[in-house]
Amino acid sequence: MNRNAVSAFIKKLLLDCRASTLVEFAMLAPVFILLLIGMLQIGIQIQNYNAVRNLASDGARYAVVQYQKGIKNSTSSIETWIRARAISGQYSLNTDRLGVAVSQPLTGSQIAGTTEMDINVTYAAPNFVPQIAASALNLSYTRPVFLMD
Repeated sequence: MNRNAVSAFIKKLLLDCRASTLVEFAMLAPVFILLLIGMLQIGIQIQNYNAVRNLASDGARYAVVQYQKGIKNSTSSIETWIRARAISGQYSLNTDRLGVAVSQPLTGSQIAGTTEMDINVTYAAPNFVPQIAASALNLSYTRPVFLMD
């Protein structure tokens, strides 16, 4: 091979772009897949946080309406109602990851003539990206409820 033929061959290889798309895809695909999984994780986290907050609000609303009807439900029956609501199609939460606690403060109510309850809903959101700290995926929301005696 003469020098001109080698030079022409190298020039031809440098200008050939047929495989460059495959190489670029192989380099960028993991980044795009990680971004897609991260966006999915954030979306599910936001949905779960909204579900936890709304469950606490629904539980508070249920307790208030029942007290207005003259039905004084126990804390355990309110917890059961919230758990049943959590698995409904509106929230679709996994009950194995859900924690519900309805309690009355030991010191009594802050407002005279009312019964105070605290509704605490916790949820361990699923983790799709193992590099994220697990504590960031434990959602908790507490809502006080004041029921007229």
